[in-house]
Amino acid sequence: MPRQDRFLTENQMARMRDLAMLGMITPLTIERRAEGPIPAGGDYGDDFLSYTQTNETRRTEVKGWFQSTPTPVQEVDTGQIITVNTYRLYLPVGTDVKVGDHVHVATNPIDDYTVSDTTAEGSWLPLLTCSLRKKE
Repeated sequence: MPRQDRFLTENQMARMRDLAMLGMITPLTIERRAEGPIPAGGDYGDDFLSYTQTNETRRTEVKGWFQSTPTPVQEVDTGQIITVNTYRLYLPVGTDVKVGDHVHVATNPIDDYTVSDTTAEGSWLPLLTCSLRKKE
């Protein structure tokens, strides 16, 4: 048997990505923060921010796999155990998403999320994983 330099061959990794794509059925919109124009009468040095849609191969709508998992957390002040949600988003490898981007989940238009972490820097990527927090 020939020795491999990688854990999986290119063909095996492509099949893993095909399998991961089967779970990506939720329509999403990803927006990237950019500096907006300063309105007339704005003070010098004020930051005016707007959110522009990113281009993922010229598309603004991306299919992904959105997951919310209840996680028990102990409060420091009272010692109570409360449950908070941990939000994860799985996207196709190569999707244009960065920390600080906003994600709108089409199935739940009330909730918007901010990307707090991605695995875009990893060397073994069958899918791209993002940690999200609710947009405030």
